[in-house]
Amino acid sequence: MQGKAGGVTLAVIGAVLILAAAVLKFIVVPGMAQFPDDVDTTRYYSGTLSMLNPQAVATGDLANLFMQDVPITIDRTVTTEEVDGGDALVKDEAFIKAPDGTVLLGGADLYTIDRKTMEAVDNFTDNSAVIDADGLVIGWPIGSEKDDYDGWNGDVKETVPATFVQEVERHDRTVYEYHAQSAPKVIVDEATLANFPPAFPKEFLGQVGPVLGLPDEVLAQLPAMLEQIPGDTVPLEYTYGFDKTYWIDPTTGVLIDIDVSEQRYVGVPGMPVPLATVYDLNYTPTQESINDAIKDADDNGGMLNLFGTTVPFAAGGVGLVLLILGLGMIYRKQS
Repeated sequence: MQGKAGGVTLAVIGAVLILAAAVLKFIVVPGMAQFPDDVDTTRYYSGTLSMLNPQAVATGDLANLFMQDVPITIDRTVTTEEVDGGDALVKDEAFIKAPDGTVLLGGADLYTIDRKTMEAVDNFTDNSAVIDADGLVIGWPIGSEKDDYDGWNGDVKETVPATFVQEVERHDRTVYEYHAQSAPKVIVDEATLANFPPAFPKEFLGQVGPVLGLPDEVLAQLPAMLEQIPGDTVPLEYTYGFDKTYWIDPTTGVLIDIDVSEQRYVGVPGMPVPLATVYDLNYTPTQESINDAIKDADDNGGMLNLFGTTVPFAAGGVGLVLLILGLGMIYRKQS
């Protein structure tokens, strides 16, 4: 009986280990592969910014109307604010700063996302500030694929494709490269438009034309164009275009590197082309942030591999051996 009892014990332990391995691999780990409920991550970027100076516009200060190629830094912090099962309320806060630390632009956006797909979902909270969005809004999903994704363009409130380009080595690791771009489209986001004047006095527009760097042919046509517009002011329309390249760790969805160029243009409604560029921002991550992103990808990827592959296979393998030994002991005793 002792041999049979020992065989039963080994078989039971083996079966439990096999079951535990299956539960860990197919239930527990997939539950881990989602946007965490405790994210509080800050990344830093550097680059240059040229833009219309709102204060100079307000005071008519033509000498300081345009800030040209100002070195800037960007602090971006993403935090999980609330979780409801597979959905999360996420805050994406970014500030563009001058060399002396003065905040030039910035603010916080709130999104509700599916924690697995990372795509925007309907607002499940009572916070009315949540942005009604579609597609990816703050990053890529865990287990990113060699496929195209739809990303959210908040300025124009529509999605734009982020196209898979290639699998490539970058910063000594294999990443997926994606590319997104958009020709200038009319800005409808009120928060963005608040950074620019909605109209210019006709007289002021005539004066600022050369300062804005308008082409000679546009300057020549400007007086006639202004005469055709009723009233003393000229309504303005702003458009937004960009070109962005992303390098994503495919296992974890962590953004390892990014190269961004985005522009906003001013024009007069009905004109076929913009008058001038009033915002030109170009930036990339600091080396410190690249290193932090790589560490996050290694840490998170290591956990996923450990509990998704190593532990289940080890537990399943040991369990199978014990099950076979136990059944062998039972069978030999019975025979």
